[in-house]
Amino acid sequence: MGFGRMDEKRLLKKLRNGDEKALAKIIDIYSAYISKIVGSLISSKGTREDIEEVVADTFIALWRTADRINYEKYSSIKAYIAVIARNKTKDWLRNRGQDLQLMDDVLLIDNSLEQLIVQREQQRILADALKQLNPLDCKIFVAYYYQYKKVKEIAHEFEMNPQTVKTRLRRGRAMLKKILIKEGYGSNEN
Repeated sequence: MGFGRMDEKRLLKKLRNGDEKALAKIIDIYSAYISKIVGSLISSKGTREDIEEVVADTFIALWRTADRINYEKYSSIKAYIAVIARNKTKDWLRNRGQDLQLMDDVLLIDNSLEQLIVQREQQRILADALKQLNPLDCKIFVAYYYQYKKVKEIAHEFEMNPQTVKTRLRRGRAMLKKILIKEGYGSNEN
C-alpha cells in the first residue's frame, strides 16, 4: 500500500479535525503493525484479548491526542502510534505488577525515541522473517547484509560459485518480501 508523506499529512489534518473516517483508515492501515508491537512486548504475560485491549487503547489515545501530534517531530503517523503503543503496553504491564523490562535503553528519552522503537520492531520482524528462510540462505543473507562480506568471500566460505551466491541472495530477497507482505509489512507494489 503506497502511503506517502503527503497522504499522511492530509490524513493527520483530517484526524485533528475529528474526522472518524481518518481514524478508521489509520486503524485499517496500522492495526496489524501495532498488534505486532504490543504482542511482542506483552508476549507470554497476557492473552490475545489483553493484546487486543492494549491495541484498542492505543488507537483511542491517538484519537484523544490527535490535536497535539507534532508532525515535524515524528517521522510518520506510524512512528507516533508506535510510541503510544509502547507506553500503553508499559502501563498495562505496570498495572499488573509485571516486570518492566521494556527496552531499557529506550528510556534514554530524546527526539529519536520513536525512530528507535520503529527500528527495534523492524529488526525483530526481519529476524523472524529470516528464520523462515532455509538455513543456508539465511547464513548467506546474514553474511552479505549484516557481516558485509563480499560475494566472492561468501562463495569461498560456502564452497559455491559466486553466481550461485548472487542467485540465492536474489531469491532470499524475494522470499523475504513475500513473507513480510504476508505478515502485513510492506506492499505488493514495486
